[in-house]
Amino acid sequence: MMVRPMNIDIEITGKSAHAGMEPEKGISAIKAASLAIATLKDGRIDPETTTNFGIIQGGLIRNGVPDKCTIKAEVRSLNHDKCIALSNTYKEVFEVMARSIGAKADVSLNLAFKATRIPEDAPMVQVTKKALKSAEIDPKVMVITGGLESAIYNEKGIETIPIGNGVKSEHPTFENVSVEDMKKVVQILQHILEQAICLTTLRDRHPGCD
Repeated sequence: MMVRPMNIDIEITGKSAHAGMEPEKGISAIKAASLAIATLKDGRIDPETTTNFGIIQGGLIRNGVPDKCTIKAEVRSLNHDKCIALSNTYKEVFEVMARSIGAKADVSLNLAFKATRIPEDAPMVQVTKKALKSAEIDPKVMVITGGLESAIYNEKGIETIPIGNGVKSEHPTFENVSVEDMKKVVQILQHILEQAICLTTLRDRHPGCD
């Protein structure tokens, strides 16, 4: 199964002012954002749901009350209804917190793609399992919480499953993959293509088909 991510884009508008001369005339968009973020729980919400504030940008000068702040956040869940409900909660909290100090929050929700569940007895799962065994790897079917292109293909009706590629520590600056693991991935893909042929009309021409 692959996760369903909701992209949340927030733009908060306050009022600029000189922070030293007349701060009372300003409305800090950054403060509005911080109030909302402090109210909301982030990280792992439950075993199937996570949230994250990935980008925050605001202000232009040290001595100016910032009138703009943008936030890029996300909600991910294996449960569609939970993803929608939590995303709407984020939207409401930002709007309410901004309004509480006289600012305004414009929040847009964009569902990247649908969560996908592929049954373990699906043909492509069986093909991949056999390919992994041929490469002397014990296949394990599991939940994937990353955003993958395979989910887009599945949404279009093309059964697609992801496989591990050996990458470790995804997204930090120390993300890495070994050359040996990359070679193993190539080997696995070769086995998958050979097994996939057995599902086509060319199976009689391939000696590896049962």
